[in-house]
Amino acid sequence: MRGALLLCLLAQAPDPGALEALADGVCSQVRAAGATAPLAVSVTAPGHPALAQAFSTLLLARLSAAGLGPRVLDSPEEARAGGARALLRVRLTLDGRLAAAGDVLPTWDNLFSGRAQPHGKPAAVVFVEVAPDGAVRALARAPDAPALLLATAPLAEWPVRTAALATGDLDGDGRPEVAVLTEDAVEVRGRDGRLLARRPLLLLPPAEVPARETFGTLCICGGLLYAFSAAHAGGQVLALQDGALVPLLPLSRPVVGCGPPRLEATLLPGVARLAPSGPGWPSVPEGPAAWGLAVRPAAAGPGLLLLREDGTALLRMGSGPWQTASGVGAGAALVDMSGDGSLRLAASGDGATAGSDSLRLLRLEDGAAEGSVDVPGRIVQVAAAALEGRGAEALLLGVWLADGGAQLRLVRGAR
Repeated sequence: MRGALLLCLLAQAPDPGALEALADGVCSQVRAAGATAPLAVSVTAPGHPALAQAFSTLLLARLSAAGLGPRVLDSPEEARAGGARALLRVRLTLDGRLAAAGDVLPTWDNLFSGRAQPHGKPAAVVFVEVAPDGAVRALARAPDAPALLLATAPLAEWPVRTAALATGDLDGDGRPEVAVLTEDAVEVRGRDGRLLARRPLLLLPPAEVPARETFGTLCICGGLLYAFSAAHAGGQVLALQDGALVPLLPLSRPVVGCGPPRLEATLLPGVARLAPSGPGWPSVPEGPAAWGLAVRPAAAGPGLLLLREDGTALLRMGSGPWQTASGVGAGAALVDMSGDGSLRLAASGDGATAGSDSLRLLRLEDGAAEGSVDVPGRIVQVAAAALEGRGAEALLLGVWLADGGAQLRLVRGAR
């Protein structure tokens, strides 16, 4: 009787979930690496705090059972101060599959002293990947998050790369147009992607040291379009008149914010990077170069967004302090998806490939994810616009494709 009952219970036991399998795999690799107790553990999951917390709980249980005496840290730098003999650093990413990647290393030698001969085993890479299940998806997305929907068909397509994207009213009807800078032209398109005007860049003098990648800036201020391509030595101020883009003034530096004063930038020679320049900018924390600068007007003062090449985004609202978000790629924008004036950060991923990317909606307060959508291709530009003139905003994406072309894609909130 007892044997039959045991067989029944085993038959009803559920299969291990994705997080359990991930924790088992990481624990197994840590043990194989020869880590010694006590073990410091740092787990991050950019944009998914609930997922990081749940995985940490499961991983700690398995490491404890293995006799490694684990302790979770808020930052890896606490490891030595806490007396740990080894450090495990794990970063969770969710992009089609759920992956845990990181390393395990002895703290007293490799991490801090830099000695060539550590006392224990050398550092080892940790990598485990599983298919996400319902629990993972539920933890990765806040229950009240507005779902993001990618429009099935692109609004526009090009055989070349896009360099910059901006939205704003250029014809005075109170509704936004979409401005696109490509490798060879400046275009203005309607909200449906229809081409309204196009001006080639061929007549502009070439840059002394052009960027290796397609790059530039667009900004719409007072009905005028400020366009600057990194392939050329100067830019132009353009007006949309009678179905044509008419040059009004030359532009010596990229304009990224309307002001007053207008916020300008300097292109770094030879690379797709730029730096704040000129009056109006607050003091910016030191760090890697930026591949994106964006400014958004707000009641409490302009929202400033700097996207850095190391995958971090710096955000400052009005006169407040700078905030940092991690795991942010080349494309991001501040957006009001709900139409109630509350802003969120829409950000591409920092680990995107030519074949796939994801757009995440992050809370400004703590960087927590409030929705995401997968996008084929690599998201390189993001711009927000109230396509109906008011209310909830949608997102326009400049997406690079593996074949060297690009698309303009549209993402809306589900509600």
